[in-house]
Amino acid sequence: MAWLFFVAMMVFIICWAGIMAGWGNFWVMFDFPSLMMVALIGISTLAASGLWKDFLNAFRLAVGKRKNAGLSEWKRAKEAVELFMKAVKYGGFFIALMEFVNLYNTPDDPWIWRANLVVMSLVVLYAFGINVLLLPIRSRLSVNVIEYMQNGEEYEDNKDNVDMESIKKDKG
Repeated sequence: MAWLFFVAMMVFIICWAGIMAGWGNFWVMFDFPSLMMVALIGISTLAASGLWKDFLNAFRLAVGKRKNAGLSEWKRAKEAVELFMKAVKYGGFFIALMEFVNLYNTPDDPWIWRANLVVMSLVVLYAFGINVLLLPIRSRLSVNVIEYMQNGEEYEDNKDNVDMESIKKDKG
């Protein structure tokens, strides 16, 4: 629920900034090909590294109620999220630089300059926007890894005799 609140707040901030900037139309900020380029870089990086399933599992672990995963599962999910964030950030910057190079191929046409600048800006905006949206997921995974390491080592020897209720009672 908190994650949905975070996304709603991000949308509100973007819309409010757009209203203050004088956007008459919100769809000016939406460029589907740019968004797909950024997302495909992240997805292909995850697929090439074999962490695609772990990335999907990260959402189930961080947002869902599934807390009984092993330490390796938590760490793989965290690594997948971090890899996706890095791939999207660096990929967005790479695409923006490609558009910058393309800008110099047409020095006389101001309309092409404007279009390329818009694509450059939106690609970088999408890349960093995706990173901001994934920050709470990465943070929750990191905290859960720490909690697992603190609680899991204490009760690992007695895990047949100890249930989750006794762990919570010991903490409180």
